[in-house]
Amino acid sequence: MENIERIQLLSSAEVEELYARPDFNTHEQSLYFSLNTAERAALGQFRNTRTRIYFILQLGYFKAKQQFFNFSLDEVSSDVQYIVANYHNNADIAQITGSLSREYARKQRQAILALFGYRNWSPQYTAEIESHISLLLRYYPKGHSAFRQLLAYFDHQQLIIPSYRTFQDMFSHAFAAEEQRLSNAISSIPLPISGQLMALVHRHDGITALNIIRADQKDFQYTAVKAEVDKAQRIEELYEFAKVFIPSLGLAKNAIRYYADVAEQYAASRLRRLSKPQQWLYALCFVYHRYQQIMDNLIVSFCYHTRAIMDAGKTYASMAHMEHSSQVVTDFPKLAKFLKWFPNRNPDLSQDELNEAAYSMLPKEQFSAMAEFLEGKSFDKKAALWEYYGKSSRIFSLYLRPIFTTVKLEYYKDNSYIGELIKVLKAHYVSGKGPSDLKICDDLGFTVPKNMNPYLKREPNDAHIDPYLFEFFVYQKVYHEIDRGRLYCNDSVSYCDIDADLVDDALVDDVEQIAAEFGYSKIPIYCDQRLDEALQELNDAWERTTHNIRENNNPGFSIRETKTGQQYWSLLYDSVEKLDDAFFKNLPKVDIANIVMFIGDRIGMWSGFTHMKDRYTKRKKPLPLAINACLLSEAFGFGALKMADMSDHEISQLRAMREDFVRVDTLCVANEIVSNHIHSLPIFNQWNLMDDKILADADGQKFATTDSTIQSRYSRKHLGKGRGISLYTLLANYVAVNAKNIGLNEYEGHSLYDMIYNNKTDIDIHMVTGDNHSLNKLNFVTLDSIDVDYVPSIKKVRDAADDIYTAKPLDYDTGMGS
Repeated sequence: MENIERIQLLSSAEVEELYARPDFNTHEQSLYFSLNTAERAALGQFRNTRTRIYFILQLGYFKAKQQFFNFSLDEVSSDVQYIVANYHNNADIAQITGSLSREYARKQRQAILALFGYRNWSPQYTAEIESHISLLLRYYPKGHSAFRQLLAYFDHQQLIIPSYRTFQDMFSHAFAAEEQRLSNAISSIPLPISGQLMALVHRHDGITALNIIRADQKDFQYTAVKAEVDKAQRIEELYEFAKVFIPSLGLAKNAIRYYADVAEQYAASRLRRLSKPQQWLYALCFVYHRYQQIMDNLIVSFCYHTRAIMDAGKTYASMAHMEHSSQVVTDFPKLAKFLKWFPNRNPDLSQDELNEAAYSMLPKEQFSAMAEFLEGKSFDKKAALWEYYGKSSRIFSLYLRPIFTTVKLEYYKDNSYIGELIKVLKAHYVSGKGPSDLKICDDLGFTVPKNMNPYLKREPNDAHIDPYLFEFFVYQKVYHEIDRGRLYCNDSVSYCDIDADLVDDALVDDVEQIAAEFGYSKIPIYCDQRLDEALQELNDAWERTTHNIRENNNPGFSIRETKTGQQYWSLLYDSVEKLDDAFFKNLPKVDIANIVMFIGDRIGMWSGFTHMKDRYTKRKKPLPLAINACLLSEAFGFGALKMADMSDHEISQLRAMREDFVRVDTLCVANEIVSNHIHSLPIFNQWNLMDDKILADADGQKFATTDSTIQSRYSRKHLGKGRGISLYTLLANYVAVNAKNIGLNEYEGHSLYDMIYNNKTDIDIHMVTGDNHSLNKLNFVTLDSIDVDYVPSIKKVRDAADDIYTAKPLDYDTGMGS
């Protein structure tokens, strides 16, 4: 191969773990050194005891890691002793030493490959693998992620992995080929578009347009909302081009997001040092993804302000109702006085004198209210509600109208009523017309519901509906349909239609070929075979459960019979064990800074903090003490400046460490190092709730924050008068394998699949639970497709029991009530 700088795919520890010979414990020895009939037959071709033992060793190591290893029998004395004890107990173990000749070792490896249908690595596969790596890089542009997928491909293709250096060479060539392919495609961008992309990263008046666009919305004030709308309009033309052009690059959403993140994290000056095609690629992907994030922010802002107006309207209507009721009660004595006076009034009074006398007892404006009360008519709170909406016209003109005209909303049904409302209102304001020019009549192609006509007019005798009230009538419907998930925006990340996240129908016909290429053999059979299996499992569960109940085999299930003969059930719970914390009480108290330093030094956590720049840097590795200071200053929320004041670190050093080494991705890598170390400890399995399965728990914890972001929300229930965010965490045996910040208004269940799928630790999760906030019908399907059982925690068991279904009619009745 030509001399190409080798890429670092794995850390030194990961390379060692991948290629190291297995070191079995007693359980693993019994698992991997056990022989089935075919393996015993293959063993029969070797007569010498020493050769047979070596074959069993090679076979066991291959079953564990699908690799062959060079070793001498002296290096694996523990495994040799186990094999001698179980297969050759009459052999003299002192004589079983040394290694096997290269010819015999090769012959044994060929026999093992034939047993499992595997192929040994050969340079003839290089072109095939490089081609597959190039394909993987379109989905996983990070070398580490692509390497993980490639290992799965090797396993599916039953091919022995080559040396790490060979992997590096193939990835280097594949990266170069992919970069060249993208450069050729990007170079065809029209000049006007490339000019706009270049303008994003070039400095203008001391700041780049890129910095303006990537600044996130801070709050829901008018200035922030207006700035977000301006950013969307500024890059709309580039986004429309990206929507058409990016699919031609053949990049997956994951790759687009990666290139967008590069532009998000890199300083504009660093982007300018890249080649023109790379600048355009990163900037175009950034615009594509950032525009969708802006749409998310605008939709969230729209819902926030619409809900705020509606809540304020309810308060206004309630206050008006109370004021009306109190006024009626206050005026009752006046009405009684008037009714007593009227029959005995002076007949000689003129009309003006009569009115003056009457209105002095009961004010004129109260006559209609008292009459309606006597007729049994209640206060019209809905009228008061729309009266408030009319007074709030300036608010939704400033906050809602710009968002409504910017965001492209679609309804899940064609030719819908809400779709026509949106079309008419948006067309009116986009054309530059004002509210006074909006005349609502039947000629527009839709009819306002008759029951709403009185409320959408300022005065009962008005000929036309008030344009401001009609405008909020539409906004209110838009808000409700977005909340129900029936109105979507395919130019957003979180509010797009689910069909936009599914593969194209044309690819479904090639599902078997695609699944074979990427090693996911379960996908082609999922809809038919897996559904049949799931239905059978459900039927078996019904029969097993009801049988256990009838036979009284379930000690946690109690049935009692009432005097009427009706049976009722209840669940029995284990008593709470007394907490025994004597061990922890005797432990000395240690500063958390010392704990972090100890852990970091002990397990090599600091290696996870890599420099943002992969070259042209003087410092390749971080200063552990400074990184520790940065982590603690961020964790406790007082920042690097205060940390410098209270420690012996210079502020310049802390800022340099923070900017160069502490990022979300490096924090994730450091967490993976810690998680993997805990997973390697013997005590980890002692926390398993299930014997042979790891059960994870996903839940969100609310934290107060002083930072003003669009995610930080107020919550009287959780935070009192303050605002905060929710830290959604995936825990497995007390280890946080993944975490994500979400807003207090965001539904936790929408992120569950991503939390499980993006778990990069060595902790394989087999089951996951969560509270009611994790419930989502799609979660059952998507998690099952990746072999993870979704077992949500049911808060109200009786209510859930009423909604249990069966795939087949039951030929018996349990006769139990709930």
